Amino acid sequence: MKKYDVIIAGAGPAGLTVADITAGQGLRVLLVDLKKDIGRVFRSCCCNLIIEPGTHAETVRYADGAMHFEGNDFSVPYAGSVIPLTNSFKIAPGGTTLHIRGKSAEGSVAVSYEKEAMIQGLLARARQHRTLDIMEGVQALGVENTSSGVRVHLRSTDRTFTASGRIAVAADGVNSKLVESLGLNQTRRKFFARFKVASYHMANVNWPFGSAWVTLVGKGHALGGRGQFYMCPKPHNGQTDPPIYELTIGMPFIGKVPVITPIEELDNLTKKSRFAGWFDKMEIVDIRAATLNFYTPLINPVEGNVVAVGDSASFIETYVQGGIMYGFQAGRAIVKQLETGRGLEDYAASWGASFEYNNPEEIKKATSGFGLHVLKDEDLDYLFGLTKDDTIFGYVNEFSDPDTVRNALYGHIDQVEAERPELAVLLRKMREVSVHDALQVTKK
Repeated sequence: MKKYDVIIAGAGPAGLTVADITAGQGLRVLLVDLKKDIGRVFRSCCCNLIIEPGTHAETVRYADGAMHFEGNDFSVPYAGSVIPLTNSFKIAPGGTTLHIRGKSAEGSVAVSYEKEAMIQGLLARARQHRTLDIMEGVQALGVENTSSGVRVHLRSTDRTFTASGRIAVAADGVNSKLVESLGLNQTRRKFFARFKVASYHMANVNWPFGSAWVTLVGKGHALGGRGQFYMCPKPHNGQTDPPIYELTIGMPFIGKVPVITPIEELDNLTKKSRFAGWFDKMEIVDIRAATLNFYTPLINPVEGNVVAVGDSASFIETYVQGGIMYGFQAGRAIVKQLETGRGLEDYAASWGASFEYNNPEEIKKATSGFGLHVLKDEDLDYLFGLTKDDTIFGYVNEFSDPDTVRNALYGHIDQVEAERPELAVLLRKMREVSVHDALQVTKK
């Protein structure tokens, strides 16, 4: 096998962006991916464009068939459909809602889009470069630094082999085998939890919320008393009318398998819960799933000649847009490194300064949104009910959303203290909920 300048494991948003930039500069690039059809999406992930300014030190907007990254000053084409989400609803187990209206200039909380269309556009652009080789159906098993660069261990259906290069890119997702092979999960990271996630794309849903992001908050929604449910309209194969809806179920678990499976939770929600009427005529048109290991992020995403990009270096995920942005930064840094002998430190510095979860307090703050689960179901209904006449503005964003909800509830703290003083004490202590408790994985 020929020697490459860059070997990239993973053809998701981050890996494809690195491939496009580096091969676009004439470097010899090998891109491998476990999937036999890179353009297909099988894993659950957040496929909403997070439009709140300053997210990961960047502002991203959709306009004129492209996603525009204003801070980094680049755009990527997107030929798929979009659905602007104008509202966010938090629903307590008794059915009471907390309503958040879109804060953007357009009145949106986020923009729903189709990841397949995004991936296919990035792939088509990368394929134009003649110095790029793509191997589908090939898994990267591990990587090692050598005196002259890197050696990446690969496996296809019929053989195990190695590829040599000058720089390797770990863009193989939140459960990265390359990062694991370097021992970085043990030496640089703290393990928090394991989540099973399943996403169901549904037609014929009796949806009462229009173009909205809906979160079911509280133990009472879940058959096993753990986890959270998210739902919103989602473009599917370009279709937006009649709408298709994506329901995502996220479940924490201890041990090798969850006690309650996502399909059991789906059956309970769609057939037995107070919301079963939404799903009377529902038809599932697509299913996606993932098992996610929650680690603290890699503060330094560079190890010798190996660069961890996107979700492989993160806590949970960087969002698709984060994968693209960090892929863009890493790609430019790699080109500079191979031209001048310096450059990877530029990417590491940018990652360290911009990825919000690098601050442990941001992990605690973001997961405190899950911390509402420590409250009793009836308390959540009471608290959400206090906000029924409020006008609340915000975004779908795991960094700011907990503060938006907390501030809305704190606006009624005097009433809570008068009517339910013990609940007021719990509400004031929400910032003190540990990450393990917030993620519902503390062993009892």
